[in-house]
Order: sequence, then C-alpha cells, then structure tokens
Amino acid sequence: MPRKGSSKKNSAAGKNAEQIKSISDFARHLNLSSWTVSRAINGHPEVNEKTRLRIMSAMDALDFRPNPLARGLGGRRTNMIGVCFMGLGNPILDRKVYYLQEFFRRHQLRSFLEMRPRDLEHETRAIEDFKRIHVDGMVLIHSELDAASTRRLFAARACVHVDPHLPQQSPSVALDRHRAMRLLMEHLLRLGHRSFALLGIRESDPWRWPALVETAKANGLNPHKVLRPVEPPPEIESLIERGELMAETVLDWTERPTAIIAVDDRTALGAIQALHKAGIDVPRHMSVTGFDNLDLARKLHPTLTTIEQNPLRLMERAGAMLLKQIALPPDKRGQPVVESVAPELIVGESTGPCWPK
Repeated sequence: MPRKGSSKKNSAAGKNAEQIKSISDFARHLNLSSWTVSRAINGHPEVNEKTRLRIMSAMDALDFRPNPLARGLGGRRTNMIGVCFMGLGNPILDRKVYYLQEFFRRHQLRSFLEMRPRDLEHETRAIEDFKRIHVDGMVLIHSELDAASTRRLFAARACVHVDPHLPQQSPSVALDRHRAMRLLMEHLLRLGHRSFALLGIRESDPWRWPALVETAKANGLNPHKVLRPVEPPPEIESLIERGELMAETVLDWTERPTAIIAVDDRTALGAIQALHKAGIDVPRHMSVTGFDNLDLARKLHPTLTTIEQNPLRLMERAGAMLLKQIALPPDKRGQPVVESVAPELIVGESTGPCWPK
C-alpha cells in the first residue's frame, strides 16, 4: 500500500517536471545558478560533491535531461562526438570503436556512431549530419576522404582521422603499416623466402605496397618478379572465403610462391584451409602470414604469424588528440599532426624455413 501523501508528492514532481524545460528552469527549481548546475552535469571536478549529488538526484527524480541540440544551437558545447566508420562485423574494428567509446565515456562525452558502406557520398552525408546536430568533434575511422576534402569539410572544426585510407594533412593517428609490412617481409626473408603471393594487397595500396617494394629492393630482389598480388573476388563478402578462393588461384600458378602474405587474419585463415585441402603443409611447404592478431590467430593450428595493431593505444591517442583539437580556438584547429602507433610482429607456427624446390 502506498504511504500517505506519496501520490501528492508524485503529482507535485510530475508538475514540476512539466515546467522544467531547460537547465535554467532546472537551476531555478534547485535554487542554484545555471553555471553551477551546468558544471556539475559536465563532471567538473571543482563542484562540491554534496551539491553534485543533489543535482544528479534531482535529475533522476524529475527525469530531466538537458537537450544537447539546444546547447549546440546556443553556441555552447554539446558534449557529443560523431564517430563515422565502415560497417561492423570486423573484429579489429569492433575493438577500436569499443575502446574509443570507453575513452569518451571516461571524459563525460557521448558518442554518436554512424556506420557507412565503402562509399564517399555516404561518408560526406554523415559528416554533414554531425555538423547539423552540432557535435563538438568528429572521429573518422578508415575514411575514404582525400586531404583536400578533409580541409574543405572540417574548416575550423575539431576532427581526427584514424587509419585513413589516403594520406592526410590534418590531425591523424594511424598504425605504422609501412613498418608492419616491413616486419612481416623481413621475417620471411630471414627464413629464406624469395617469392610471395599477396592476398588482397593491391599495388594501389599506399600503406602496404610501397613498404613491400622497398624491402624487396633493399634485399637485392626485383619486386616485380618476387611480389605477385592476387585480387580478391568482389562478389564474395566473407573474408575467409575470399582467402580460400585467392589461395586456390595461387595453387594454379605454374611457379608457386613459397610464402603468402594475407591482408588480414581472416583472409590468412581461408588461405590455410585451401592449402590444407590441397595437401600442402603449412609451414613446411608454404608459409602464411596474417594481420590484426585476432583471437582466432592464436587458436588456429598452426597458430598464425601476424601483426598486433595495439588498438587500445591507437584509440586512446585518437581520443586525446580530439580533446586537444576541441580545446583549441577554431582558427587553430586542423593543423597537420600525425601520430603513428608501432606494430608488433607476432611469430606463430604458420611460418617456417623455405621449403627447397
């Protein structure tokens, strides 16, 4: 049975809630200044803890939540961050998005996620939508934008690229893929390999292909003879199945390579399956490398030689860089700042000494 007077209290709370439409209304209700209430809601450390708890309890009792869009229209910070990335279902990307969200939560920021296809029009539309809701800043993961488009879209706005597909002249954090590919190829060269099939790695790839070419030349090899790219079948979405089909293409070559360098771990897994089906032992007859160091890379038999991307470090740096951009005056934002995160070579059982032909 409800206590005596509880219905009156609930009725009064409901009436008050209907009258409170803004932080100013809420502050008057608590007989506090709007400045104090705003700082408490935003987690400012200088607000008295007793006052902060009173404010947060009143918010829950009245079911009051500030309207971030109204704050943005008033020229104030909305504490909202727009994050645009290409799809889900990629384990390494899922981890990156999770770590970035956790970073923003620790700093009392909300992140709005926009998944997009690999399409420049959709990415541009997402950016314009973020602008309309007045986010404080944006993070673009694996962006398709070129440097000129970034400058045009983000003039005086806080934005950070993470692992962009094209080189940028704006704040960016990226895995040092050039170093990663060099680590993989030098490892295979030390094992005696001198011919390589590249699964899913194109000559147009600005982050991977140049490193492979440079490493081949540095070791006295003709890159056009020892590096042979294999195009992924565009109609196949599964990376594992793509790896299988590309490896089957390699097996049809008259001169087979002694090592396969796959664009990622799932492609490498598919390749190993195809090789096993063909009776080719990995690594005794052919070595295989991946990229990403997914959990499955450590559970495979053989375990996979791969690259650890350090996604937590990558996203922590991206979040910190964005906070610095937000704190800058608008005319100081967007200056070229590029930070790279060092990769780590993880040597598994999928690579071994070159099998003599």
